[in-house]
Amino acid sequence: MRVLYVDVVGGAAGDMLLAALLDAGASPDEVSDAVSAVLGRRVGFSTTLVRRQGLRALALSVPGDLSTGRRGPRELLDAVERAALDEGVRGRATAVLQRMFEAEAKVHGRAIDELELEELGEEDTLFDVVGVAAALESLGVERIDVSALPMPPPSNEGPHGSPAPVTLELLSGFALRASVAGVELPETVTPTAAAIVSALGRPAPEIPELVLERVGVGAGTRDPASVANVVRVLLGTTSPTPDGARRLLVLEANVDDLVPELVPDAIDALLSAGALDAWIAPIIMKHGRPAVAISALCERDALDDVRRTFFEATTTLGVRVHEVGRPELDRRIVEIDLFEGGPRIRVKIGVLDGRAVNAKPEHADVVEAARKLGRPVRSVHAQASALAFRLLEDER
Repeated sequence: MRVLYVDVVGGAAGDMLLAALLDAGASPDEVSDAVSAVLGRRVGFSTTLVRRQGLRALALSVPGDLSTGRRGPRELLDAVERAALDEGVRGRATAVLQRMFEAEAKVHGRAIDELELEELGEEDTLFDVVGVAAALESLGVERIDVSALPMPPPSNEGPHGSPAPVTLELLSGFALRASVAGVELPETVTPTAAAIVSALGRPAPEIPELVLERVGVGAGTRDPASVANVVRVLLGTTSPTPDGARRLLVLEANVDDLVPELVPDAIDALLSAGALDAWIAPIIMKHGRPAVAISALCERDALDDVRRTFFEATTTLGVRVHEVGRPELDRRIVEIDLFEGGPRIRVKIGVLDGRAVNAKPEHADVVEAARKLGRPVRSVHAQASALAFRLLEDER
């Protein structure tokens, strides 16, 4: 899988993200073609090598003829919809614009069609959004992970203060950190950049495991003395593991004040949120207090939902997250009949190097069969296990 890690060093804007992607090898022609198709005329751009606190970076110079006329949400979406674009570019650009408009509508308490966009309604927004979508398509990016994003100190400057309310709304669920630039960078993340990472990316607790192919660095216009005002992208493929292990995340929390009756409910909630497995273990915490460690295993895509469920379903104030490798057997499902004519029970067969090595009846099917037959679950389980073992022997 082609993965892009967005490392927001000093800040991020739409033009900074586009410059970083071009620096990482995105095709300038493909970007120009896509933007030109949306704006209805040939649009070019240029890049310049600059330095930000000693770091080499690429700065993007946008065309001088971009209109500052304000368009409404429907007009911006229609421009993308009507253009002759690759479907991947169209889909990404539309997702970003839609996410942006939803956030604006929520912040201002209006319907999307009633919004009066200010700077976001200008052609510069289409240039950045469509340009980034085309650059991502050019690079073949399939997944975008995003680092913690720097936020400036709160202030009342500008019509809405800083950080901008729409930016904060867009970044809900993403990790934020205090910007070391302080007041030198009053806006570290623009609404356009926030909409791009919100619609297309996901928060990453750490740099993902990948085989690094390219690095791109995009520069902001300002050059504060306290931080390199750049956004850096790392492009690569998910790294193969020597043992062929599947990469998963483990989330853990220690709790000593959760009512025991609620522990099973917490496990059920974690599984419903997308955890592949969830479990508890008794532990002793400080001062000799008995407690439980609650753990969940999940895919990276389910991280946000599972992490949120920890906070909603347990009393923990913090969740640990780390990546693990899980080597897995190939699996297939077959069905067996307990008796001629049923009931039928599914059996999961584990295969190692093309050879069946274990077989296990599905417990839910065993319980249902026991109910229908009026027999103890233990008895039906023993019979189903014997049939599964016989099936395993036949396959060997």
